[in-house]
Amino acid sequence: MHAGDRVGPDPVRVAAARAGDQRALDLLVAECLPLVYNIVGRALDGRDDVDDVVQETLLRVVRGLGELRDPAAFRSWLVAIAVRQVRDREQARKASWHRRTALDAAEPLADPASDFATVTILRLGLTDQRREIAEATRWLDPRDRTLLALWWLEETGDIGRPELAGALGLSRRHAAVRVQRMKEQLETSRTVTRALGAAGSCAGLRELAEGWDGVPSPLWRKRPNYHQRSR
Repeated sequence: MHAGDRVGPDPVRVAAARAGDQRALDLLVAECLPLVYNIVGRALDGRDDVDDVVQETLLRVVRGLGELRDPAAFRSWLVAIAVRQVRDREQARKASWHRRTALDAAEPLADPASDFATVTILRLGLTDQRREIAEATRWLDPRDRTLLALWWLEETGDIGRPELAGALGLSRRHAAVRVQRMKEQLETSRTVTRALGAAGSCAGLRELAEGWDGVPSPLWRKRPNYHQRSR
């Protein structure tokens, strides 16, 4: 299973693993591991729980392999499981945040993408455009960050549109609409990034930024964007 190869692992190997061949199963898991790390790592923005989600994904693959009817569909099935595990982790994290907030037991959780974006920008020395995109991902909704991860993999040839659509449980047509909306939100997020970067030279933006707590949110994505568009 290599970049640009959308066929996936040999169906014969998948069938053998499904039938209980331990060596075939070990090889299958090793072969799909890079793709799972790509999906989960990008969707969770390199958080410290990526390894846990990857492990849980592979466990579900191993446990559920016997239920896979068509060995040739393994790759799409794998992608769908990985995306589902990311969603489950995000939902659990959100529920935990609400519980902790309601009990006033701790400070609100920091935005995970914010830390990862900062580390990426500082360590990799990104160009201005790539730096802007990395910062803009902080402003995407969690659902769109998962979609962005899949879209990036599609752009690099690691997965195809059928696999992207299947992972989302959508038709190819509806998936295309979702991708377009995500790209529009990413462009809006880039506008917000540029606006906040220019806050020092604009009195209106400085006034807006004074009330911001530094945590990206849908509300704060709208305000700087509206300000920029209304100028």
